[in-house]
Amino acid sequence: MLRRTPRIWLAGVLLLSLPLAASDERLARARRLLDEGRPVAAADALAPVLRQDPNHAEALLLRSTARFLEGRMDEGRADLERALAADPTLRQAWLNRAGLDIAEERYEAALAALERARALDPEASDNHLNLGAVLLLLGRLEEATGHFERYLETAGALQATGGLAEAHYLVATNYAGRGYAGPAVAHLRRAVELDESRRLAARTDPNFLAVAEAPDFQRLLETDLHPPGADDRALRRSFPVPYAGGEGQLLSAVLEALRLIGEPFDPRVEVTPGWALVHGELRIKVSDTEAGEGTLEISAPAAAVAAGDWQRRVDRLLESVELALLRRGRVERPAPEPPPGR
Repeated sequence: MLRRTPRIWLAGVLLLSLPLAASDERLARARRLLDEGRPVAAADALAPVLRQDPNHAEALLLRSTARFLEGRMDEGRADLERALAADPTLRQAWLNRAGLDIAEERYEAALAALERARALDPEASDNHLNLGAVLLLLGRLEEATGHFERYLETAGALQATGGLAEAHYLVATNYAGRGYAGPAVAHLRRAVELDESRRLAARTDPNFLAVAEAPDFQRLLETDLHPPGADDRALRRSFPVPYAGGEGQLLSAVLEALRLIGEPFDPRVEVTPGWALVHGELRIKVSDTEAGEGTLEISAPAAAVAAGDWQRRVDRLLESVELALLRRGRVERPAPEPPPGR
């Protein structure tokens, strides 16, 4: 989107994802260049097409995208309008126009453009999400909610769990962007239940800034909804150092150990007052026991890590954590027992 203020998500308004009906290699090349973030080269690739046919709708649509990426907004809009005049059946062009109208806070015009896009493809899965997003901007909450519900029904019927999690997340971002904390948190919670990575994404997503201080939002960020299941491989190990809200030595020792042994993990670590989560092929939760000791809970789906591989990797990780703590002088290994007879 082109807005700098808290944005909404319009599915399909991705100016780099433009469908090409023609087989012309020059259009395909221009699209590839746009995908690579090279708008000037894309416009150059389109020049021969537009010299041959100044009203080539798809070429104009692609060149409008190049202009927008260059920051030449007036020229981009002019090309977009010419594309629509040449071929008003280009659904992506109507979606792009809606995006421009939203950026300029012309919400009624955006709604009209999205209605044209829906008329061109009534079964498109993004129709209800887009309409709901703009209706929220117009303050028409009840109508927006109806569209979001229909969007989620379609997503649940047509997509796998990951797709449904994405759908709930997108709905949550739209509610959050307009300050509706209740429905935003409810949909985000459902997204996290389906896919834990959605909580991690929400922590740094600017769409949630308007609801960041809401108690329910903060509570959700601090809630672990995915403890190891009965079928998961899991192991728990305590250490005589506290987690201490992420300020202790244990979390830093875990991260050091992971780097040293080459165990893959996401550097975006979730840190809360009660626990920290390191995401990777192994899920590592760092927290405190009731006695104040630090504890590691390591788990993985049984289908993802073979039994032998699991034990090897866990043993190596635990040994590396212990060594990292030893280097910090926080753990003492027991003295070796003397040989027999001495």
